[in-house]
Amino acid sequence: MSGNHLLEAFASALGESDSKSTFACGGTIPIILNTSSPSEHTSSIMPTQVFNQTVRTKPVTIRYGPLGHGQTLSLPTETTKDPAFLNLISTCEPASFGREGKDVFDEQYRKATKLDTTEFCSSFCPYETGIIDVVTQLLMPSAKHEIAKRPAHGPEVLSVQLAEDVRALFVATENYTGVDTMTLTKIITSRSNEDLLTIMRAYEQRYQRELGRVLQQKLQRDDMFMLDILAQVLIEDRAKQHEIERKIKSTTGMGIRAELYKLNVYSGPSGRFRAHVDTPRSETQIGSLVVCLPSEFEGGVLSVSHQGNTVQFDWSASSPGGQQPSIQWAAFYSDCSHEIQEVTAGHRITLTYNLYASRGSGLLAGTKHSLDAIHLPIYRPLMNLLGSRSFMPSGGRMAIGLAHAYPYTHSTLHRSMPEALKGADMMLYEALLASGLGFELIRIMDFSDELDNFEEYSDGKDMDDSEKDPFEKNVFYRSGFEPMQVLDSMIERSDINQGLPGWTRLGHVKWIRRPRDLQLEMAYLAYGNEATMTTKYSSAAIIVNVPSLQHRLQVLDG
Repeated sequence: MSGNHLLEAFASALGESDSKSTFACGGTIPIILNTSSPSEHTSSIMPTQVFNQTVRTKPVTIRYGPLGHGQTLSLPTETTKDPAFLNLISTCEPASFGREGKDVFDEQYRKATKLDTTEFCSSFCPYETGIIDVVTQLLMPSAKHEIAKRPAHGPEVLSVQLAEDVRALFVATENYTGVDTMTLTKIITSRSNEDLLTIMRAYEQRYQRELGRVLQQKLQRDDMFMLDILAQVLIEDRAKQHEIERKIKSTTGMGIRAELYKLNVYSGPSGRFRAHVDTPRSETQIGSLVVCLPSEFEGGVLSVSHQGNTVQFDWSASSPGGQQPSIQWAAFYSDCSHEIQEVTAGHRITLTYNLYASRGSGLLAGTKHSLDAIHLPIYRPLMNLLGSRSFMPSGGRMAIGLAHAYPYTHSTLHRSMPEALKGADMMLYEALLASGLGFELIRIMDFSDELDNFEEYSDGKDMDDSEKDPFEKNVFYRSGFEPMQVLDSMIERSDINQGLPGWTRLGHVKWIRRPRDLQLEMAYLAYGNEATMTTKYSSAAIIVNVPSLQHRLQVLDG
């Protein structure tokens, strides 16, 4: 694959929205076999130690069987021949799948067994191990930014018929011989509420006046019923908009609630589940969590696909995570296609949880948790890009603007960065940590307005023609985050050009995605015809130091 295609794949994996880029995640939690000493996450610790914990868990206990004849199994077992282990396998019943609203059994499509939640209970808790916190921050970022950036009604796209209706209504109301009530009545009484709403918006956009006000001024008393029809359309539309706003605002700070759904066993040889998309069990279900319990098996790779991107989770005994007793997990959106490849040997035992929208928040980016960054959708495209011989062979810097808004210049909330990174930004941050690349979070300020046509350049040097990108020439950056500044001193163009204290000219970088959100960064006195207070806004980005190709290949080959 060419360098350009790899760069496009990396940019595509970053995504324009979280649903496109962070569709799946997964991780590993080691199991402590010696439970005589308390695990780190339950021991008494100081607050400053919280972010430095390594998450571990205890062996998992499964209790199952009919009332009065219950059985207990502790996983992992010392041997796959353990009687309690084999008894659980034999107790499970064939698992069906949904097709056209019916439960279907077809071993060519799905060969597995199951226990319903009425038939077993488990000591494993995805909340205690921090899985839900990680999944929440990655898959369910706050909806505040989505509300803020949602556009107002744009120009209506009209069908030929509706465009003719708009023109006919204008002619009918502006006719010098009088109002054409027959045309008005025909259109207003025969169109659907949705069409009437579109017509009213298009009328106002085209003629700069509200159709309702025009009719109110020109209709006679007997024809006022048409105003009632239009008023009802507007009332219904406003009610819909209020309901949408209510639902969106109710998801602000949204979290995830996990509900245990099934215990499933895929046994070798031939245990499988062909590619499919789950049917959400309610309007609030947003995805699924699959937790693989410790048992020896081969095959059974979980493949999750979304909009052309695929992530695979290999939990077999020969995988890196299968070398020691551990809990392995994956979470993904409901609209993802997923497949369980054939289990060739052993028994693959999983707990499946349905994930529902609820409330919650997190400060987890860059901290120790159970997430495996190599399973994030962005990780493989990033490594492929670094391995490309045509991508920045001499090295350099690349920059990615953050996708979400953060209060990083707030007097106190700036301290929550970078742990507060969410969604696509958290995914990128974790992938960069795993890659070993040097990178930092920066704020940038664009002084193009102040420095346009300002001939002097730093150190008295002119830029080469190849460097005359105004964005590169007039942008300054600063590492990290701190509160907004109010400067009581005068800043003139020459001061900016020579360099602001603590700020450095950005210079040449390869932008993968330009910054989006703006935060108030500073206020200062500027000189024009007279001194005025000027405000400047900054944007947040991640800047990555890309080594030379030779160095990258040595690291990748090593």
